[in-house]
Amino acid sequence: DIYMYCLLSSGINAEYGEFQTFQDYFKQINLSLMSPFVDLLGETLLGNGGEVKTADALANKVVAFYFSAHWCPPCKSFTPVLATAYKGPLSQKGFEVVFVSSDRSQEMFDEYYKEMPWLALPYSDRERKSALSTKFKVKGIPTLLIFDENGNVINRDGRAEVEADREGVKFPWLPPGIKECLGSDFEDNKGNKVTMEELNGHHIGIYFSAHWCPPCQTFTPKLKEVYEKLKDAGKKFTVIFASSDGEQKEFDGYFAVMPWLAIPFSERDRKEKLSRKFGISGIPALVILDPDMNIVSTNARGRVGGDPEGVEFPWGPRSLTNIDEDPSEANEFVSIYFIKGTMGADAANAIMDEMRALGEKYIASAESIDAREFIFYFSEDQSQAVASQIIGSIPAEDEARDDGAMLFLLDIPAGGKYYQHSDVSVAGVRALVSGHKDGSFTMSQLQ
Repeated sequence: DIYMYCLLSSGINAEYGEFQTFQDYFKQINLSLMSPFVDLLGETLLGNGGEVKTADALANKVVAFYFSAHWCPPCKSFTPVLATAYKGPLSQKGFEVVFVSSDRSQEMFDEYYKEMPWLALPYSDRERKSALSTKFKVKGIPTLLIFDENGNVINRDGRAEVEADREGVKFPWLPPGIKECLGSDFEDNKGNKVTMEELNGHHIGIYFSAHWCPPCQTFTPKLKEVYEKLKDAGKKFTVIFASSDGEQKEFDGYFAVMPWLAIPFSERDRKEKLSRKFGISGIPALVILDPDMNIVSTNARGRVGGDPEGVEFPWGPRSLTNIDEDPSEANEFVSIYFIKGTMGADAANAIMDEMRALGEKYIASAESIDAREFIFYFSEDQSQAVASQIIGSIPAEDEARDDGAMLFLLDIPAGGKYYQHSDVSVAGVRALVSGHKDGSFTMSQLQ
């Protein structure tokens, strides 16, 4: 062992000139291996003074990924706010920012980065930028994701946190849990109070809605019908209305037709916390929680609308979904599609059975319903409402077979990429999954 150490350490200066001893070299290797950010961002980042090692720069720090771009007006407004906080109160709190650019050229990136006092993912690494946007489901900019020292996302709405807490008093902005956001007491439309303890054992639906919203006015009667059927069947299910109405009078008039509970309109902060907790960007929206406050669905509106009898309650993720009946998650995940056409029943059923099995596998293995690696869709034929729109985005040279059957993968989160497999079979389904995981096929851009 001593002999080996001498051999290794004698070669350090020649092979690893920046290290004085083997221990220094080994320490750096360990730091890189242990850093959760190296896998995400690569070995090096860009700093104002040049290239820096990711593992060194982000070690033992709370890290924010700042998705932004020079051409984005809200970004241009928020960047100075973040810079002031970064250089001021947050500078002593172990906080680092990494700019992940959506700029359209190296020149635009360079010009924008001059305004920033933090680190950046090199603009040339477009593939890694795309992967980060996909992995963390970044839907718009500016987005500021906050990570703890171990690389876990602790807050997806860092922008709002910084704007509301520019002195960093609440840093690192650990978000409240679901129970804390939801609160402990509610009311019915007669003014009676109901506590959370009285809802023990219930699935809970948080209904984000408003009187002024036409889609809400359409969906509320459907939800009411299903809700009453489930209650009549003895299901422990409670809906809690989280209102986006502008005035108490509007809230009162709308709530009067609802047979469930509500967060008191005066408690606007509770409603806003829930909206942020679940990333609600539009209404109506229906979030379903199980009796232990785990998320069953963050987007159950489509499922309820297509299930008037409540047969699929509590509307958890499906292993295989008819895209024409419920496309609500199509933009959120990497998706594999099978168009049946006039393919023989045995072959089509075998493909769908394989997709169901894979769907169940990726539901079971995901840390949360929002972290599924793949979801699976089918359609009867190319003429169906949603399927026809998707197929219309695939260039003509990738047309389907004579029987109209198709098998393809879509990655909408990565900017609308697709890959169509010529082998419409069980083996083709497996090849799409493995090929996407190992990067063995080249994705094309949807039209």
